[in-house]
Amino acid sequence: MLAALPDLQKAVLSQPVDKKAVSKVIIRPVMLKNQRLYQVERFKDNKAYHENLSGEELMELFGRELDGKFRQALIASLGENAQYCLRQKGGYKKTGGSENECKSCAPQSHNREKEYILAEGEEIPALVDLGVFTEDYRIVKSKYDKYKQINRFIELIDHQFSQSGRKNITILDFGCGKSYLTFIIYYYFSVKKGMDVKIIGYDLKEDVVENCGRIAEKYGYTGLSFVKADVSRDRLYDEKIDMVVTLHACDTATDYALNYAIEHGAEYIFSVPCCQHEINSSIKKGGELDVFLKHGIIKERMSALLTDAIRADVLEDMGYKVDLIEFIDFEHSPKNIMIRARRTGRKGTAGRERAKALAERYGFSQCLLRLRG
Repeated sequence: MLAALPDLQKAVLSQPVDKKAVSKVIIRPVMLKNQRLYQVERFKDNKAYHENLSGEELMELFGRELDGKFRQALIASLGENAQYCLRQKGGYKKTGGSENECKSCAPQSHNREKEYILAEGEEIPALVDLGVFTEDYRIVKSKYDKYKQINRFIELIDHQFSQSGRKNITILDFGCGKSYLTFIIYYYFSVKKGMDVKIIGYDLKEDVVENCGRIAEKYGYTGLSFVKADVSRDRLYDEKIDMVVTLHACDTATDYALNYAIEHGAEYIFSVPCCQHEINSSIKKGGELDVFLKHGIIKERMSALLTDAIRADVLEDMGYKVDLIEFIDFEHSPKNIMIRARRTGRKGTAGRERAKALAERYGFSQCLLRLRG
């Protein structure tokens, strides 16, 4: 470790000798106030603990608490990745290494490092069970687009919560499906942020809900549960919630999720809609917008954009500050608009009045507008 320290890019210590101790340690260089320090991230009981140390302090910690306590060590320094295994009689033996041209010779800034949430190779076992990571925590090629989506979703959440200082949070995930995102949100808040987390994932498919429940139980995710429910009609969690998320909840399911968030005063909303048929199937000719209705593909896209614009207007009238942002590059998913909202309490009527006038003129129906009209 000492020899690698000047050019250290990353060190990962894993497979602890004592299974009741820290399960993994990740060491990275960071820059704080123009000073090179080393961030030590220790994982224990599904929580992450951080401290920033000088080079001298890091070596003292390594000799006192880390050396010989892990069976495997990966040290990435400028120009080389080296793997080491603990010998039976003590000490480490180099078992592999490869030349690696680093993309950046400088340590990453502290804030930038925090924003890179799902590093390939990071030990997130639930993603192995869900088929996103291989057994050695590499991305399954066929799941690369899904990996990009959930990583981006968490990065956007991290922009909001990286400095929040919150101790607990309650989140509902509507239309959670196979729950890639649900598990990662739980991992982010419980392990990365060390918060007390309660998340409920809702979906219509009983077999999917049961499978996700088994995975959560397997890894001791006691704050994570899954429920078979129809968001449009079933009785759902009725206590205080802090956040509502949806990732590709189909058609009007997104509207019912947004309506639930409004009714229960959720502080945060992160919603990426999926297929949006309602306006497309009901809109009629009626004025200047007729030019968009002549060709089916244009009509479909315009209807989807109009749907999200109306949702944003309704949310603003209901007391939210709303952004419509590009969620991910179009090549990874054509459903690439996110509705991001935070509750302010400042309500109005102008957005709904404008949307109702359009709906009356062009004869279309829009679920959230109808629910909040």
